[in-house]
Amino acid sequence: MLLWRAVIPLMLLWLRAAGLVGQAVALGSAVFALVVLRRDPERRPARALDWTLALTGAGALVAVLAQTGLLAVLAAALADDAGWPIAALLGSTVGSAGIVRIAAGLAILSAAIALRRAPASRLRGALLLGSTILLSATGALASHAMGRLDGQAWLLTVTAFHQAAVGIWVGGLICAAMLLLRADVSARDVWLRPFSVVAAAAVVGIAVTGVALSLAYVATPGAAIGTSYGAMVLTKIVLFVALLAMGVLNHRALHGRLALGPWSGQRSTSGGSSILLRRRLEVEAGLAVVTVLLAASIGSAPPAVDVGVQRATLNEIRAVFTPHWPRLSTPTLAELAAASDLADPNAPRTAEITAWSEFGHNVAGLFVLAMGVLATLERTGRAPWARHWPLLIIALAGFVAYSVDPEGWQTGAVGFWEHLLSPEVVQHRILLILTALFGFAEWRVRSGRHPDSPWRYVFPVVAIWSGVLLLAHAHELSDGKSAFFMELSHLPLGLVSLLAGWSRWLELRLPPVKSGGPGRIWGPALAVFGLLLVLYREG
Repeated sequence: MLLWRAVIPLMLLWLRAAGLVGQAVALGSAVFALVVLRRDPERRPARALDWTLALTGAGALVAVLAQTGLLAVLAAALADDAGWPIAALLGSTVGSAGIVRIAAGLAILSAAIALRRAPASRLRGALLLGSTILLSATGALASHAMGRLDGQAWLLTVTAFHQAAVGIWVGGLICAAMLLLRADVSARDVWLRPFSVVAAAAVVGIAVTGVALSLAYVATPGAAIGTSYGAMVLTKIVLFVALLAMGVLNHRALHGRLALGPWSGQRSTSGGSSILLRRRLEVEAGLAVVTVLLAASIGSAPPAVDVGVQRATLNEIRAVFTPHWPRLSTPTLAELAAASDLADPNAPRTAEITAWSEFGHNVAGLFVLAMGVLATLERTGRAPWARHWPLLIIALAGFVAYSVDPEGWQTGAVGFWEHLLSPEVVQHRILLILTALFGFAEWRVRSGRHPDSPWRYVFPVVAIWSGVLLLAHAHELSDGKSAFFMELSHLPLGLVSLLAGWSRWLELRLPPVKSGGPGRIWGPALAVFGLLLVLYREG
């Protein structure tokens, strides 16, 4: 039972994330079908409406399954000797809202199927739009607004509008990217131009409601920079600004005022500009999904205004960011086990634990820094031998397997299966597997024997998912300040990992003549990732 309860926070986080993504896809694609594609039905590409409604149904199904999983996990978490308290759970606000969300999701699925059979039906369109709005509105009932004693109705309303605006934008981006992949790009203006107007309105709604929610839950600059909630909100703002920049480039390309620089498509042919727009839209949609996943992680942290005395001070934050020479020595495993209660994740951190953690991060950073430098050298064409840099990952994976989570097989303080079921350990093991997979795949590509192998996409996919895991994860820490300092180290790493992954993705997806700009980014980004690890210090 204790092992099961240790996994519950991670399951709740990812089920909530899946539900938010499904909700966004359902709402955004429904609006896309009912507003964007209906503007000019005669010029609409064949089957575009069918694809969009299929995406609407898929998003609704994901939301239904995620909500069902959430209720099941909550019931299991509350179980005792008398069994699962299903009746009590379903009678609560959380349970009632969950049932309504499941019903709304099933209604969306039914309405999408019905509308595909009769696309001109206004009644079926109204039923689809109404059920998607209901799904989005009930999402607010699982937010922090439900726990507020003052201004609850106002916060629920703002949260519902915020989630609706996010859904229209994010789901619409995913829908537009899918259509560009499946339909004739020559017909892109049929849906992209009207969608740009819808997206602009949604962005304004996101900004206004986001500011209102930040004022309610963060309130002060001190809370923004001294709490986990505030740090994640600031990271979400960074991603939002990146999305806006991509959106501005795409908007200007669509309306004939192309932005300057090699990424804009200026002085290119129409076909080249279409490819560039399509690839940028892929990245914009992907970043939008990452932002939703981060929002799910924010929902699991207490609002910054409630943290109180556990906020970190400016001096404490400055101490973490002050550069220090990397720690290249560490206590032995015996000294570590003797000085620390490794079996209790909430036990006070000793100097030995801090030294062990800093040593592991700093040495791993030296490996990654070397990889980034060698990858950048390889791209210059003056050091062909540097193409073997992925082999360093083999040594890195072995070192990380030894140094991470020393309470496990290294010292035996925690049993093998008990250790493996810890959510934080599971996340570390996933990252380790991704690292090893990335090393093998990238070296295979760099060897020159299979330059066009599908394995070349492993690097960007691994980097992107590593960034997602660093941004949206669960910690077994009850102390707010300790959780903040852990977030403070993970969030910048996550952003840099996303930069490396998406720039490499663009390099692979764009024609060679246009891939130079993105291709020059990911190597230095990898080096910056390593440098952040080299400078890592415990709070």
